Amino acid sequence: MPYYVRDGHRLYYFDTGPLKSSNSPPIVFIHGYLGSSQGHWGKQLNDIELSSNNRLIAPDLRGFGKSDIGKTRIGKYVQTHKTEDSIDDIRFLIQDELGIQDPPIICGYSIGGTLAMVYSLKFPVKGVILICPRPFLSKKTRSWRFLAKEKRSGEKKKSANALLWGVIKRIQKVYAYLEVVVKKKTSSDYLSQLQQTEVPFLILCAENDSVSPSISFDVLIDNLPEKNTKVITFHGDHGITHEQPEVFKEYVKDFLAVVEK
Repeated sequence: MPYYVRDGHRLYYFDTGPLKSSNSPPIVFIHGYLGSSQGHWGKQLNDIELSSNNRLIAPDLRGFGKSDIGKTRIGKYVQTHKTEDSIDDIRFLIQDELGIQDPPIICGYSIGGTLAMVYSLKFPVKGVILICPRPFLSKKTRSWRFLAKEKRSGEKKKSANALLWGVIKRIQKVYAYLEVVVKKKTSSDYLSQLQQTEVPFLILCAENDSVSPSISFDVLIDNLPEKNTKVITFHGDHGITHEQPEVFKEYVKDFLAVVEK
């Protein structure tokens, strides 16, 4: 299993597909909160069609999945990291560890979508795909190992923690709503950067999202150039990548066709 070390942290990543391709850029997948590369992107990383045409890379963020959690205050289960460090970890993995100089397509799910968006404002990318994204970057991320399962889809529904998951989702949605209301007033510089971007964006929004409120999507859509942004509202909940993988793949293929022209 491939690992790399940065800033004293041993970090896991998944890497598959052709090492070099003249027409198809690599795709970097960033998982969401309480997730992992395999938990949120397993269907895509193991898809023969996608991996035959594009190099697919998916890191486990600090303290998630198989990456080291680091020093903790509560045993080996909970740790807080600076969110900017995770963005720099991804940049290091792509450019320094893997030696990829061509701009990738950066694809983020949920809070991973926020990381992908901010990454695109700091480093060169070919395109950005955001799935049920949260619009603003928190200063810290907190990993909860006893909640974050390696295989989230299905397992959480059968688990004895199903009730707890329901509570967490409700808390996340309320927090996300308050986050948008507060930070929208204090993040004019950040939003103006989005308004100036020339990178193509694909935003996928869920009709019945139980985690991200619609106001989150609205803020992003209102602050991205219309000519470079495609918005698709799909029927379903927050987890299209593992609950509707074939639907999601078609969206990705259509976006790749646009980016690779």
